[in-house]
Amino acid sequence: MPVQVVNTRNVAKTSFAPGLRISSDMDLLFLSGMTARPLTLEDGETYDYPDSLEEQTRATLENVKSVLDEAGITFREVVKIVRFYTEPGGNDIRAEYLGDWMPCSTTLGVERLPDPGCKIMYDVTAVVPRA
Repeated sequence: MPVQVVNTRNVAKTSFAPGLRISSDMDLLFLSGMTARPLTLEDGETYDYPDSLEEQTRATLENVKSVLDEAGITFREVVKIVRFYTEPGGNDIRAEYLGDWMPCSTTLGVERLPDPGCKIMYDVTAVVPRA
């Protein structure tokens, strides 16, 4: 397997991988600040974020999924997630998308995000096997 979990803490189950080792010819895919804002929004077009953190989390992960699909990969190839939020939550929804795969993860609580009304932002790194 090109991606291997490295768990030096000997913990049977955690909500994240303490470390991942990537050993293969692969490309890296970096996703920039993914939010619930539609990826197809035209310049100058506005978007009103839903009030619900859960709705924003689901829309954000659907945007991530769209980019992963375009690259021909799935959430299983995600190796690092940095999550910024203005209020905690959304873990159950994240688990729906990741299943039993736990990439390395960092979560930061922030006072605000760049877009008014935005409550959550994902910064994602994935590996893309070379054909």
